[in-house]
Amino acid sequence: MNISDSEMVIMRAIWTLESASVDQISCKIAASNDWSVATIKTLLGRLVKKEVLTTTKSGRKFIYTPTLSECQAVNLMGQDLLDKVCAKKYANVITNLIDAADLTKESLQEITDALAQKIPACHVSCDCLDKSSECTCDHTRATEKVMETI
Repeated sequence: MNISDSEMVIMRAIWTLESASVDQISCKIAASNDWSVATIKTLLGRLVKKEVLTTTKSGRKFIYTPTLSECQAVNLMGQDLLDKVCAKKYANVITNLIDAADLTKESLQEITDALAQKIPACHVSCDCLDKSSECTCDHTRATEKVMETI
């Protein structure tokens, strides 16, 4: 899912509103962004082209509705993140995300439960870009270094 940071601001507003007009979106994001209506319309057009929004006409206004839930989008973004790094570095990425996030006791329990249910792979193969030779990436690098490159 290739959505820019600006497009994500629009999507988060629409997910909050469930469906929305340009005016409703503009009001929702006004406190955090000083974007013109033209900018918002441009971003909405891109999101429609990417098929993450649909439009319906209501009188003279277009109403924008997401084609996927915020939860579905977050899951896709998580997979996109993992697709960008070597499979042998997944643990480093996940650990760094946990360290960087403010998590409630309940959230930590959810993560603990998910880990307890996870069946470990027998072997994780390196899936770096260079398949023609031995792996040259340093799989033991510190967590900070992995996240700096993403």
